[in-house]
Amino acid sequence: MPSKVTPYITMNESTFWEILRNVKISEQDANETLKALLSKLSHNEIKEFDTIYTEKLKLLWQWENWAVAFIICGCNTEYDFLDFCNWCLLQGEEYNDRLYNKPDELYDYNFPLKDNLPYPYVDELDLVPGLLYEELTGQELPYHQVVNYQPKGKRFKNKPKSLKESYPNLFNKFWNKN
Repeated sequence: MPSKVTPYITMNESTFWEILRNVKISEQDANETLKALLSKLSHNEIKEFDTIYTEKLKLLWQWENWAVAFIICGCNTEYDFLDFCNWCLLQGEEYNDRLYNKPDELYDYNFPLKDNLPYPYVDELDLVPGLLYEELTGQELPYHQVVNYQPKGKRFKNKPKSLKESYPNLFNKFWNKN
């Protein structure tokens, strides 16, 4: 099946972040919005988007980031952490830079709530490009395993004292509220 004819855009990090920004500002479901936006691209561009998305997920797949998710929302499974990473990517490049470099400064970020508790999760956003590509071409994209690997770095200690020492601002804002 030939690739759709669409105006070619260069799929690079800038375009990647722009697409995710448009998903974030949409009032619609994130997965459906991403699918609609990616549907306008060529098959190769969808594939390239998926590659960049996977690279970004792998960068987030670190114990330090899991500690942040654990403090904010009690994240304690690999799949919840993946959904947290999906949510982080939707927040954009600046948010992710803060997460990489100064995670404790995220205490003032406007995290979404569910049942009055922080709920920074987006389920299965990482699957959208691959499912769309398969729907359009009948072929699967290479499966990029993220969840089946241990996060990078040193595993965090989930003891309150250790978490408070490592992330005092996040701990003070979220710990007793989870």
